Amino acid sequence: MLSFYVHIPYCIKRCGYCDFNTYTPSELQDGATLEIVSGDYIDAVLKELESAPREAVPTIFFGGGTPSLLPPKDLGRVITAIKERNGLIQDCEITLEANPDSVTPEKLQGFIDAGFNRISFGMQSAKPHVLAALDRTHNPENVKKAVDAARVVGFSSISVDLIYGTPGESLDDWRETLTAALELDIDHISAYALIVEEGTKLAARIKR
Repeated sequence: MLSFYVHIPYCIKRCGYCDFNTYTPSELQDGATLEIVSGDYIDAVLKELESAPREAVPTIFFGGGTPSLLPPKDLGRVITAIKERNGLIQDCEITLEANPDSVTPEKLQGFIDAGFNRISFGMQSAKPHVLAALDRTHNPENVKKAVDAARVVGFSSISVDLIYGTPGESLDDWRETLTAALELDIDHISAYALIVEEGTKLAARIKR
């Protein structure tokens, strides 16, 4: 059965462990902002969609990068195009990956209006020193605010991503992170072992 993964390759800052295809504002053309490049990038996504099979889809997943940085209306263009071209099965799951610091209640409402019904927040850890080792930019306190706001506007499913095995992270740190995640109003947790990829900032730091 056909599903779609839509890659949004933009971030405010590249995390030290990340080797995904993503770009920061400083790497874009002079004077460009994510809002400026967003429309052209979505145009390219819609062009690529034309080569996909025509089958009704059960899931659409917007990953990155940080998809929540883009305007909801631009991401909504993709959902609308897939719906009109392929059709969505009943209860189609449409997921948005999000940085907790990149959303507001108003923006979350915009994502709901665009057609999203599931959101996955990149929590990674509840411990500031672990987030610092990962070069994560968000305030850990903002995770709960983002989760609560997402629930208020109507997201039916909310998930958080966690990373374990970060240099300097203890078993007690990981236990506290799990406890904090389980106290959130969520229905899913994804936990990933940190992989130190060659060519990343983190790999260079560990090698040194």
